[in-house]
Amino acid sequence: MFQPTGLHRLFSAPIPELADRDYEAAAVLGAFVAQLEQRLGDCRSFGEPAHVTDQFRLRRCVDVGGGDGISEAASQILMGGGNVRIAALAERAGLSMRQFERGFIQKVGIRPKLYARIARFEAALDRKARSSTKSWTDVAHEFGYYDQMHMVHDFEDFTAETPTNMLVRTEMVFREQLAAMRSSRLSTDADGSSRLVL
Repeated sequence: MFQPTGLHRLFSAPIPELADRDYEAAAVLGAFVAQLEQRLGDCRSFGEPAHVTDQFRLRRCVDVGGGDGISEAASQILMGGGNVRIAALAERAGLSMRQFERGFIQKVGIRPKLYARIARFEAALDRKARSSTKSWTDVAHEFGYYDQMHMVHDFEDFTAETPTNMLVRTEMVFREQLAAMRSSRLSTDADGSSRLVL
């Protein structure tokens, strides 16, 4: 799974032009994608595609520099479940709010406040999925929503579903992982290392 600025860092792709659109990979990333596709098509074992893809990404990483303030901020938003102050992140990155927002859009594809809303929505869904005994009201308060209806509006905006309907869909997709987490066989750390949704 890519980190929030991973696609931009690996491929220098025009992220604002890619957000909410669907393109052929070769049109965006170049002809080498056809070579990767060919190599993946030649794979004969179940684990070989992952190895081929990892080798491809590792070769790309050699040319990629270290992170920057925007990348760090995007990761903090994700790991904090969207519960961060955007102005504080801009200040920490050494940028004005306007510069920070422009850089964030360039590297992530959307405004930082929208990204934080999405991260908070997904963290709330993840928490409720892991903890079937928590009420939606408790989850809403835990993630800084004004009230449960504020959270419901985010769910409707992002999924066109109620929180409960979205939870049912999530439980269908992640049935085995949730059963293991709920029975404490898998880590349910709050650090996001085993997040279900994002």
